[in-house]
Amino acid sequence: MTLCADGVGICTAADQVAGGGETPTSALQFDDQWRASTKISRAERDEVDAMIKSHYIGKWPGVCVLTLAMVRDGRRLGVIVFALPPRETAKRYGGETWELARLWVMDAVPKNAETYFIGQAIRHIRRHHKSVRVLVSYADPSAGHSGVIYKAANWIADGRTDDERKTPRFDYADAVTGKRYSRRGHVPAGVKIKRIPRVSKHRFFYRMSGTGPNTAKGK
Repeated sequence: MTLCADGVGICTAADQVAGGGETPTSALQFDDQWRASTKISRAERDEVDAMIKSHYIGKWPGVCVLTLAMVRDGRRLGVIVFALPPRETAKRYGGETWELARLWVMDAVPKNAETYFIGQAIRHIRRHHKSVRVLVSYADPSAGHSGVIYKAANWIADGRTDDERKTPRFDYADAVTGKRYSRRGHVPAGVKIKRIPRVSKHRFFYRMSGTGPNTAKGK
């Protein structure tokens, strides 16, 4: 299995496409030797597209603002993507907010590499994108995810996405293929659909300043 943002996704042959060469040998811990030989760098979309397609969601987020790769010995071993969330999210946290929308790391990399990767991405944002105040991400229980990697990286739990809703939300699925659509208006004409109750996701956030309340604005 390959760890992803929100939890775990299936590893595929796309690992070999991402960087070429042999799959690195796994280690028990992401130790000092790994840290000394690993770096993060900005990545172009085509350089990490195979990794994004290997993520359990299988596609890019809507409005990407930053894509970083984990690189060791010239080979890309993982990708992290930040995107713009809905405007309501920035209002919730009282400042410019980015969403950690995708995180994918190869099987052969030690499991605790995700925490290192997130930490290095935060450093990069602090250095190069000083206007960003808060990072937010989600863990999807329907995919077996509980947010373990966010807790390990000292993010703050902030309830679930539908805690404040009075009515349930639904996704729309093609009755034949199973393909899901988040809104009825996105369903192609003529497609027979079925409504599927949407599972409320765990929400986590991280304040870039290191100060301020560990709750959403107004809570």
